[in-house]
Amino acid sequence: MAILAVFLLVACDDNPTSVRKGGPEAILFLQDPFQEPCSEKKTFFKKIKDGIVTISPVATYRIAGEVMSKRKYSHGWGAEIAPFDIAMVWGMLTYPHVQKQLVIKHDSTRMAWFRMKGDDPPVEMGYAMSHGSNSHIIPANATIHKAIGEQIKKHDKIVLEGYLVNVEGRSGEQPISMKTSMSRTDTDRGACEIIYVTRIQSGNRIYE
Repeated sequence: MAILAVFLLVACDDNPTSVRKGGPEAILFLQDPFQEPCSEKKTFFKKIKDGIVTISPVATYRIAGEVMSKRKYSHGWGAEIAPFDIAMVWGMLTYPHVQKQLVIKHDSTRMAWFRMKGDDPPVEMGYAMSHGSNSHIIPANATIHKAIGEQIKKHDKIVLEGYLVNVEGRSGEQPISMKTSMSRTDTDRGACEIIYVTRIQSGNRIYE
């Protein structure tokens, strides 16, 4: 079967106002992610083995969708800061007949490959490119970290809430700089969202 097209979402250089408190709500995975500029300037700090980094929110963020791939990293400063990547889709990319022709896989370089198979894809390429994302996940606490590592599985419908962030700091003598994407339509290097996750909903379960 011919491969019609291939596109990449790749690594971004190796109390949020949108977060609602209370119990679980319907996971509206057909809707686009919600994003708005931060109304106040706040920063977080994370200690890593050979240094410290500053995590600066640039927007509140909420994404609801289906998990298509998850990868855990355990080596290097990137893994200390953002130990998980999650590739998600929303909208028509959650439809079973679309997913029959959609292949998404992570590789060891923090890239997620999105590929449409077949001669007659069910959605246009522009739609597919704007309804999938590869996110680098910075858990806000141990509960979030454990939930992502142990509870979140492929094809789960989930909601991630928190902030899109930029990261600056040092690991020993090496400077660290990670900049989040602010768009759902960009591709190639710099296209990943870096999310400081403060709340997760998976089914009827809330982790925060």
